[in-house]
Amino acid sequence: MVPEVTARLSARQQRALRELLRFWGFLADLAFSDLYVAVPVGEGVEVVAQIRPATTQTVHPGDLVGTQLSRASARHLLEALETGVVTSADRSQAGRTIRSSAVPLSVEGEAPYALLVREQLLDHYRSPSELEATYKALYERFSRMVLQGSFPYAQSEVEEAPRVGDGVLVLDRAGRITFLSPNATSALHRLGATEVQRGVTLEDVGVSVVAPARAAMLGAPVLEEVEHAAGATVTFYCLPLYDAGDLTGHVVLVRDVTDVRQRDRLIASKDATIREVHHRVKNNLQTISSLLRLQSRRLHDPEAIAALAEAERRIRSIALVHEFLSRDVAEQVEADEVLAAIGRLVQESNLPGRRLEVVVEGTAGRVEATCVTPLAIALAELMQNSLEHGYGASRDHLRVEVALERRGGELWVVVADDGVGYPADLDERVAHSLGLAIVRDLVVSQLGGTLQLTRAPGGGALARLRIPVERTGR
Repeated sequence: MVPEVTARLSARQQRALRELLRFWGFLADLAFSDLYVAVPVGEGVEVVAQIRPATTQTVHPGDLVGTQLSRASARHLLEALETGVVTSADRSQAGRTIRSSAVPLSVEGEAPYALLVREQLLDHYRSPSELEATYKALYERFSRMVLQGSFPYAQSEVEEAPRVGDGVLVLDRAGRITFLSPNATSALHRLGATEVQRGVTLEDVGVSVVAPARAAMLGAPVLEEVEHAAGATVTFYCLPLYDAGDLTGHVVLVRDVTDVRQRDRLIASKDATIREVHHRVKNNLQTISSLLRLQSRRLHDPEAIAALAEAERRIRSIALVHEFLSRDVAEQVEADEVLAAIGRLVQESNLPGRRLEVVVEGTAGRVEATCVTPLAIALAELMQNSLEHGYGASRDHLRVEVALERRGGELWVVVADDGVGYPADLDERVAHSLGLAIVRDLVVSQLGGTLQLTRAPGGGALARLRIPVERTGR
């Protein structure tokens, strides 16, 4: 739509127009015509929306949105706006005859605020098929509903109506079939209904569908999915038809979605398999962690015990990430939950008698699943480094702050503590510290980011990370 034009409409008119545009795709298909919406501007009208049919060739290959029609060229359109009735006019264009019909759009008895314009090519040498004639008659029924204020519907369970290419059923007020397209016949056959004919109900041919009854009760479209024992799946999108407020029947758009549902089940099965793999990896890592803990209890060398404890902690960090991945197999993961859990894991390793405060501020948002594990381990190592070296000889309280910020496609992370800080010979410290060496490898080599280690202005250790978390070229 053209925002600067539709902004002049009232809130109720804008809402009604949006509802119409949700459904008008299938209206263009039924009409075998191009449709556009025109709003009065100055002495003429301006086209604010356009749609082409999927059932025939378009009348207008070019885009009409934004086109202004003067009073001289839009005489019958302005007449429809002034009188509130449907008007039509024929014109010749490039050797073709085009019929333009305008349906005024209004809200609850107000003066028309716009027009639904149908433009179709007239072919005087061809008789329309029964299917085309039925579809066009259905469009006329919906046009009357527009004039009477019963279309678009007041409420709906679904986002938008499908196009009519898959299949169409027309039911009378009693639910008897008065018309079914070839594609609708094929879809019903997939459900085991091989003897479908006019004059019978869907229940008569063994297809149990409650959508017409619900649509009549709600006064709005209803979408229902029916699955056959043989595995076929068909959707029924049912729209009630009204005339002067009375229910006269239903249009049912029928679609065979068997292949789609089979693909959905296959994807769901693969997702379940991936979740199970992550779950088993987590369990195996927890088993390894327990074995390392048992092994450390049999050692007497403090250095060996400390080394196994560090290894066990790192394995627990990786297991924690796999636990989250087992819940969500999407390509992107909510990193904040993972990092918060890493913070709790670090707090659990704090020694008795010491007070550790871990504060996480900001948000990392959703990041690529492939980034989560190295990111989590890097932050766990930095926080653990603060825990091990920040207290010094005389402190019993330590505050570790983690600040997260998304800047474009990068995640900026700051890990700072108020402890004793990095030593003056920081480069030599990094070279001999396995934890900091792991952080540098993860951030620079695996994540393609940058790492800066320095002393905080007020004392303490400070680490700045810049990590690309949105992959380009996908």
